[in-house]
Amino acid sequence: MTKPKRLLLLSLVACAGMAMTTAQELPQFSGSNFDGWEYNNPGIALTASNIAGGKVVLYVASSGLTLKLVSPEFSCQGMDSISSTVTWYTKNCHNSAFDISRTALTLAIDDVDGHPLDSVTVTPTAVNVSTHQLVFSLPVPAHLTAARLRFVAWNANVVSSGAIRQATFTAVTSSDPVVLTGDVDGDGQVSISDVTALIDMLLNASADVTSTADVDGDGAVSISDVTALIDLLLAG
Repeated sequence: MTKPKRLLLLSLVACAGMAMTTAQELPQFSGSNFDGWEYNNPGIALTASNIAGGKVVLYVASSGLTLKLVSPEFSCQGMDSISSTVTWYTKNCHNSAFDISRTALTLAIDDVDGHPLDSVTVTPTAVNVSTHQLVFSLPVPAHLTAARLRFVAWNANVVSSGAIRQATFTAVTSSDPVVLTGDVDGDGQVSISDVTALIDMLLNASADVTSTADVDGDGAVSISDVTALIDLLLAG
């Protein structure tokens, strides 16, 4: 392929790549990353200072209101489970009325309409300690394509309660996928759509870089991999 034709093809594919969006990642929660999360305590807004200050408290109020923290909708297609580590802050741990057994935290997965699908509960074990790192592993129902995550503390009250300061989430699959060099979009084959996906990856600094994108095998992903991928397609 001549250089002018290759440059023209790169230019056309780059224009197509600019219109693409990357797949949505799992939502994370912290004082600097809480966009789209919902907290139903009418007196406490979701702000960086309230999260850092341990004010995103979960318990069942005497009025019957169950305080909860709900994630934005996310794509979960292909996930077998979700692992999560939560910083759970029990500020009243030295209060004589505090009961650590009531501070069990539940992580649930709901469909996009809010119907509960599965959940897992973890109870802190360290007494007289205000900050706990709770680890969850939540299965993702088969064939579920989109969901929301929800935190609740069903047995907690205003004294025996906890606040979420941070929650990280990681998608888990049961087996590693077959790595096919050049299969940037992960559809199991190498085609022109992978060129588009590769250019989109280069243009979007926030996109996850995969090993399949290092087509020329130099340990980095750059414009040279686009050229190598085009040559690979032409050779095939």
